[in-house]
Amino acid sequence: MKKRVNKKNFVFLVISIIVIVFLAITFLPQKTQITRSNCISDQCLSVSDLSYPVGELPMDVKNTLDLAINDEYMAHAFYQSVIDTFGSSKPFSMIIRAEENHISMLKALYDKYGIEIPVDNWINNFTSPSTFKEACQAGVDAEIANAALYEEQLLPVVKNYEDFVQVYNNLMTASKQKHLIAFQKCA
Repeated sequence: MKKRVNKKNFVFLVISIIVIVFLAITFLPQKTQITRSNCISDQCLSVSDLSYPVGELPMDVKNTLDLAINDEYMAHAFYQSVIDTFGSSKPFSMIIRAEENHISMLKALYDKYGIEIPVDNWINNFTSPSTFKEACQAGVDAEIANAALYEEQLLPVVKNYEDFVQVYNNLMTASKQKHLIAFQKCA
């Protein structure tokens, strides 16, 4: 016994499929093509005919890189001093690893543009606050300042450099949405 498909249901089904396909094509994130201007670190390996350095940077863009890495070096050194004083406690034990990743992302930009990476002069330059709660509050203050540095000073200068914008936005977002919240919880 064959069932007959109602013409209205069939038309509705076809239109629904067309709408779903259209919405999927329109609103699903599209994979960004990696180019020499937006590649970061290992992504650059997939760009054909890319040789290092990829180009020269204006001094104001290079200066943003120096400010960024020194700020990340400083945060790492401070968090290490807290760990040295109070032991490997959350959130410091987790965020210090994130700071290492931040430094690596910035070093990838130095490498990409053939710029010498500055030495970390912050190591052993901090004395930890006297209480863990004070250390947490100092972490709150540091992450607020870090996010403001990226948002107000660095990003406006590099707006024409996709790779810098991508890295700086990632670092700013981590400070605002992850590190700050973790330090607020422990403060």
